[in-house]
Amino acid sequence: MRKPEHDAALARELERAETEMNRLFEGLAHDVGDLVLRMAGPDGKVPLERLPDLLRAVRPVVDSVFIGGRRAEPFDERNEPLAPFPVVIARGQRAMIDAALEEQVTLLNRYLPEDVRHALALRPVKVRR
Repeated sequence: MRKPEHDAALARELERAETEMNRLFEGLAHDVGDLVLRMAGPDGKVPLERLPDLLRAVRPVVDSVFIGGRRAEPFDERNEPLAPFPVVIARGQRAMIDAALEEQVTLLNRYLPEDVRHALALRPVKVRR
């Protein structure tokens, strides 16, 4: 059984993630738009011969959101996200996993006999983050 407070916490996290994603993509669109405008001719179009320059200029801007920095990987050796986009995704995934775990704990507490719950509570648990 889902607890209303778990649903509310998950809803808040998803709303926060959506706001953060909107901010990321608005910033990305603004930065790429600036590059396009700088390379555009008087007619507002980027000449074909400037397209390779535009693509070279846009790539690091896009990479900074999805990969981050000068590294070629979006995650470090501990699998922690390095760039803004994977950070938001990972936070949302953690929130959904936490909500599912809370639901499972509630069910186990409701249906497992007291002696089994007590025995399980005494066992050490390793949590890797």
